[in-house]
Amino acid sequence: MPKRKISLIVVPALLFLLLAAFIHAGLTNGIEGWVYGEAVERMSPALTRLVKGITHLGDAGTVIIFCLALFVIPKSRRTIALPVAVSVLVSTGLNQVLKRIFARERPDILRLIVETSFSFPSGHAMTNSAMYTMLILLIFQYIQSPGKRLLLSLPCLLLILAIGLSRVYLGVHYAGDILGGWLLGFASAMGVYFFFPPERKNSAEREENL
Repeated sequence: MPKRKISLIVVPALLFLLLAAFIHAGLTNGIEGWVYGEAVERMSPALTRLVKGITHLGDAGTVIIFCLALFVIPKSRRTIALPVAVSVLVSTGLNQVLKRIFARERPDILRLIVETSFSFPSGHAMTNSAMYTMLILLIFQYIQSPGKRLLLSLPCLLLILAIGLSRVYLGVHYAGDILGGWLLGFASAMGVYFFFPPERKNSAEREENL
Protein backbone atom coordinates (compact mmCIF):
# COMPACT_ATOMS: atom_id res chain seq x y z
CA MET A 1 0.00 0.00 0.00
CA PRO A 2 1.43 3.45 -0.93
CA LYS A 3 2.71 5.61 1.93
CA ARG A 4 0.18 8.33 1.10
CA LYS A 5 -2.68 5.92 1.69
CA ILE A 6 -1.13 4.59 4.90
CA SER A 7 -0.73 8.14 6.18
CA LEU A 8 -4.49 8.73 5.84
CA ILE A 9 -4.98 5.96 8.39
CA VAL A 10 -1.94 6.44 10.62
CA VAL A 11 -2.02 10.24 10.96
CA PRO A 12 -5.60 10.48 12.33
CA ALA A 13 -4.85 7.50 14.61
CA LEU A 14 -1.76 9.26 15.99
CA LEU A 15 -3.72 12.49 16.42
CA PHE A 16 -6.30 10.49 18.37
CA LEU A 17 -3.60 9.15 20.69
CA LEU A 18 -2.23 12.66 21.18
CA LEU A 19 -5.74 13.90 21.97
CA ALA A 20 -6.23 11.05 24.44
CA ALA A 21 -2.98 12.03 26.19
CA PHE A 22 -4.10 15.66 26.40
CA ILE A 23 -7.47 14.64 27.83
CA HIS A 24 -5.84 12.38 30.41
CA ALA A 25 -3.55 15.25 31.46
CA GLY A 26 -6.51 17.61 31.77
CA LEU A 27 -5.19 19.92 29.07
CA THR A 28 -8.50 19.97 27.18
CA ASN A 29 -10.70 20.99 30.11
CA GLY A 30 -10.66 24.67 29.27
CA ILE A 31 -11.57 24.36 25.60
CA GLU A 32 -14.15 21.67 26.31
CA GLY A 33 -15.79 23.85 28.92
CA TRP A 34 -15.81 26.80 26.53
CA VAL A 35 -17.43 24.75 23.74
CA TYR A 36 -20.19 23.56 26.05
CA GLY A 37 -20.66 27.09 27.37
CA GLU A 38 -21.18 28.34 23.84
CA ALA A 39 -23.81 25.64 23.30
CA VAL A 40 -25.63 26.53 26.52
CA GLU A 41 -25.89 30.18 25.52
CA ARG A 42 -27.79 29.17 22.40
CA MET A 43 -30.17 26.71 24.03
CA SER A 44 -33.90 27.06 23.43
CA PRO A 45 -36.84 24.62 23.43
CA ALA A 46 -37.10 24.76 19.63
CA LEU A 47 -33.38 24.24 19.10
CA THR A 48 -33.33 21.39 21.61
CA ARG A 49 -36.09 19.59 19.71
CA LEU A 50 -34.16 20.04 16.48
CA VAL A 51 -30.89 18.83 18.00
CA LYS A 52 -32.57 15.77 19.49
CA GLY A 53 -33.89 14.92 16.02
CA ILE A 54 -30.41 15.32 14.56
CA THR A 55 -28.77 13.14 17.21
CA HIS A 56 -31.35 10.38 16.60
CA LEU A 57 -30.21 10.29 12.96
CA GLY A 58 -26.96 8.92 14.33
CA ASP A 59 -28.51 6.33 16.66
CA ALA A 60 -27.50 2.70 16.22
CA GLY A 61 -30.99 1.74 15.06
CA THR A 62 -31.02 4.42 12.37
CA VAL A 63 -27.57 3.43 11.14
CA ILE A 64 -28.57 -0.25 10.97
CA ILE A 65 -31.74 0.55 9.01
CA PHE A 66 -29.76 2.69 6.59
CA CYS A 67 -27.20 -0.07 5.99
CA LEU A 68 -29.92 -2.68 5.49
CA ALA A 69 -31.66 -0.38 3.02
CA LEU A 70 -28.48 -0.25 0.94
CA PHE A 71 -28.41 -4.07 0.83
CA VAL A 72 -31.98 -4.11 -0.52
CA ILE A 73 -30.74 -2.52 -3.75
CA PRO A 74 -29.14 -5.41 -5.74
CA LYS A 75 -26.72 -3.26 -7.73
CA SER A 76 -25.34 -1.57 -4.63
CA ARG A 77 -24.77 -4.60 -2.42
CA ARG A 78 -21.10 -5.21 -3.22
CA THR A 79 -20.11 -1.75 -4.40
CA ILE A 80 -21.78 0.42 -1.75
CA ALA A 81 -23.64 -1.52 0.96
CA LEU A 82 -20.78 -3.89 1.83
CA PRO A 83 -18.01 -1.29 2.34
CA VAL A 84 -20.39 1.00 4.23
CA ALA A 85 -21.52 -1.82 6.53
CA VAL A 86 -17.96 -3.02 7.14
CA SER A 87 -16.91 0.53 8.03
CA VAL A 88 -19.75 0.75 10.53
CA LEU A 89 -18.90 -2.62 12.07
CA VAL A 90 -15.18 -1.85 12.34
CA SER A 91 -15.74 1.57 13.89
CA THR A 92 -18.40 0.28 16.29
CA GLY A 93 -16.25 -2.61 17.50
CA LEU A 94 -13.20 -0.41 17.92
CA ASN A 95 -15.25 2.19 19.75
CA GLN A 96 -16.52 -0.31 22.30
CA VAL A 97 -12.98 -1.49 23.04
CA LEU A 98 -11.61 2.04 23.38
CA LYS A 99 -14.43 3.20 25.63
CA ARG A 100 -13.49 0.47 28.08
CA ILE A 101 -9.78 1.25 27.84
CA PHE A 102 -10.13 4.98 28.51
CA ALA A 103 -13.21 4.68 30.75
CA ARG A 104 -13.88 8.42 30.69
CA GLU A 105 -17.02 9.38 32.57
CA ARG A 106 -19.62 11.47 30.78
CA PRO A 107 -19.97 15.18 31.59
CA ASP A 108 -21.48 15.92 35.00
CA ILE A 109 -23.76 18.65 33.61
CA LEU A 110 -27.30 19.07 32.37
CA ARG A 111 -28.03 16.04 30.20
CA LEU A 112 -30.96 16.44 27.87
CA ILE A 113 -31.01 12.74 26.93
CA VAL A 114 -30.05 9.58 28.81
CA GLU A 115 -26.77 7.80 28.07
CA THR A 116 -25.03 5.25 30.29
CA SER A 117 -21.83 4.10 28.59
CA PHE A 118 -18.39 5.72 28.85
CA SER A 119 -17.72 8.98 27.05
CA PHE A 120 -14.46 8.75 25.06
CA PRO A 121 -14.48 8.42 22.12
CA SER A 122 -18.05 9.28 21.11
CA GLY A 123 -19.78 6.31 19.49
CA HIS A 124 -22.18 8.52 17.56
CA ALA A 125 -19.37 10.67 16.19
CA MET A 126 -17.14 7.71 15.36
CA THR A 127 -19.71 5.45 13.72
CA ASN A 128 -21.31 8.18 11.66
CA SER A 129 -17.94 9.61 10.67
CA ALA A 130 -16.95 6.17 9.37
CA MET A 131 -20.22 5.62 7.54
CA TYR A 132 -20.48 9.00 5.88
CA THR A 133 -16.77 9.21 5.09
CA MET A 134 -17.10 5.89 3.27
CA LEU A 135 -20.12 7.21 1.38
CA ILE A 136 -18.13 10.29 0.34
CA LEU A 137 -15.26 8.08 -0.87
CA LEU A 138 -17.69 5.99 -2.91
CA ILE A 139 -19.37 9.08 -4.33
CA PHE A 140 -16.02 10.33 -5.59
CA GLN A 141 -15.23 6.91 -7.01
CA TYR A 142 -18.47 6.26 -8.83
CA ILE A 143 -19.70 9.75 -9.73
CA GLN A 144 -17.89 11.62 -12.49
CA SER A 145 -19.70 14.96 -12.43
CA PRO A 146 -18.13 17.50 -10.01
CA GLY A 147 -21.55 19.04 -9.42
CA LYS A 148 -23.14 15.72 -8.48
CA ARG A 149 -20.19 14.89 -6.27
CA LEU A 150 -20.65 18.11 -4.33
CA LEU A 151 -24.43 17.70 -4.17
CA LEU A 152 -24.16 14.20 -2.70
CA SER A 153 -21.07 14.70 -0.53
CA LEU A 154 -22.06 17.92 1.21
CA PRO A 155 -25.04 16.40 3.11
CA CYS A 156 -22.76 13.56 4.29
CA LEU A 157 -20.22 16.03 5.63
CA LEU A 158 -22.90 18.16 7.28
CA LEU A 159 -24.38 15.09 8.98
CA ILE A 160 -20.97 14.12 10.39
CA LEU A 161 -20.60 17.58 11.89
CA ALA A 162 -24.21 18.02 13.02
CA ILE A 163 -24.54 14.60 14.69
CA GLY A 164 -21.25 15.04 16.51
CA LEU A 165 -21.97 18.57 17.73
CA SER A 166 -25.47 17.55 18.82
CA ARG A 167 -23.91 15.30 21.45
CA VAL A 168 -22.12 18.24 23.07
CA TYR A 169 -25.27 20.38 23.04
CA LEU A 170 -27.25 17.59 24.69
CA GLY A 171 -24.66 17.32 27.47
CA VAL A 172 -23.68 13.68 26.92
CA HIS A 173 -20.20 14.26 25.51
CA TYR A 174 -17.22 16.54 25.79
CA ALA A 175 -15.91 18.21 22.65
CA GLY A 176 -12.79 16.01 22.91
CA ASP A 177 -14.96 12.90 22.73
CA ILE A 178 -16.43 14.13 19.46
CA LEU A 179 -13.09 15.05 17.92
CA GLY A 180 -11.68 11.67 18.89
CA GLY A 181 -14.67 9.94 17.32
CA TRP A 182 -14.31 11.91 14.11
CA LEU A 183 -10.61 11.08 13.84
CA LEU A 184 -11.01 7.34 14.33
CA GLY A 185 -14.18 7.16 12.25
CA PHE A 186 -12.26 8.73 9.37
CA ALA A 187 -9.33 6.35 9.90
CA SER A 188 -11.69 3.34 10.01
CA ALA A 189 -13.34 4.29 6.73
CA MET A 190 -9.98 4.86 5.06
CA GLY A 191 -8.69 1.52 6.32
CA VAL A 192 -11.69 -0.37 4.97
CA TYR A 193 -11.58 1.51 1.66
CA PHE A 194 -7.88 0.88 1.07
CA PHE A 195 -7.65 -2.69 2.38
CA PHE A 196 -10.92 -3.84 0.78
CA PRO A 197 -11.18 -1.64 -2.32
CA PRO A 198 -14.61 -1.58 -4.02
CA GLU A 199 -14.98 -3.09 -7.45
CA ARG A 200 -13.71 -0.90 -10.27
CA LYS A 201 -16.37 -0.26 -12.88
CA ASN A 202 -16.59 1.79 -16.04
CA SER A 203 -18.15 5.24 -16.06
CA ALA A 204 -21.60 4.14 -17.26
CA GLU A 205 -21.88 1.47 -14.55
CA ARG A 206 -20.71 3.90 -11.89
CA GLU A 207 -23.46 6.35 -12.60
CA GLU A 208 -26.07 3.58 -12.42
CA ASN A 209 -24.99 2.61 -8.88
CA LEU A 210 -25.71 5.98 -7.29
